[in-house]
Amino acid sequence: MNEKELPVGISAEMIADAKAKHGEKNVKFLDLPLNDESTEFKTVLACVPTRTIMGQYRRFADTDPKKADEILVKNCLLSHKDEVLADDGLFYGALTGIADLIPMRKAIVKNC
Repeated sequence: MNEKELPVGISAEMIADAKAKHGEKNVKFLDLPLNDESTEFKTVLACVPTRTIMGQYRRFADTDPKKADEILVKNCLLSHKDEVLADDGLFYGALTGIADLIPMRKAIVKNC
């Protein structure tokens, strides 16, 4: 993707830095709906939550869900953070997008 094709507010340097820090496969774009009809979107840069971030999230998930949600979004959102945190629709869109990034695999249980 060249510089002209990049979403507004995201530079090639931001992507390269994020991939260097979080790993090539762990940096993703999220398209967050700007309206209820989902006809307009804001593209943001995010990373896959690490075990550490997930541990911090789970620590507060039952006792303080608002804090848990903010931990996930603040630690995984790599662009447009202030804008997303200021808008409930963008925040919850980012939250569900980041949750979709969590690598969940189901084990197959067999008898010995």
